[in-house]
Amino acid sequence: MSLSFHKATGRLALCVFLLAGAPALAQHSAPNTQTAAPAPLPRAFAGYAQPVIPSSACRAVEPAETRCEIPAMTAGRYLIEATGTATSQGAGAQQQMEIVVGDQLCGAGRDTAAWPSGARSFRFDCLTTVLTDKPLEIRAIYNPVNAAKDSKGPQLVVRPLGWNGVLSTLPFAPSR
Repeated sequence: MSLSFHKATGRLALCVFLLAGAPALAQHSAPNTQTAAPAPLPRAFAGYAQPVIPSSACRAVEPAETRCEIPAMTAGRYLIEATGTATSQGAGAQQQMEIVVGDQLCGAGRDTAAWPSGARSFRFDCLTTVLTDKPLEIRAIYNPVNAAKDSKGPQLVVRPLGWNGVLSTLPFAPSR
């Protein structure tokens, strides 16, 4: 199953809209992935762990999709880094990437700066907080336009981050 970039749902449109300002925000609010030791999980998550997700937990299922599995009894924050590479097939080559965690679309990004020839990579990131009793699948879906995908599929890296004490935030515009 793959998600379509052509069917705009309210949720997808919201994610794309929010990500449009992400490069400016990323300069100021990118998660610190260089910390020595992540902050431990709170006591409420007793019995859960925040394991490192090794590259062996990830596999390309086709040139457009790679999947990683987070093991059962996992809790914590993770940074997901998806990188796709494609070779331009002529004018108008562009790149698109979606990251899906479980059944939740984390976001969709587009690199609309066309390139006329050669290979080019596009990286898209997602920050997620998980709490799962069962294994949880992460998917990177790469869809370049007018470009040939690398046959190895997109690269997917899942990095644990320290606990920051925040369960959820969601921007919205209040109704008047």
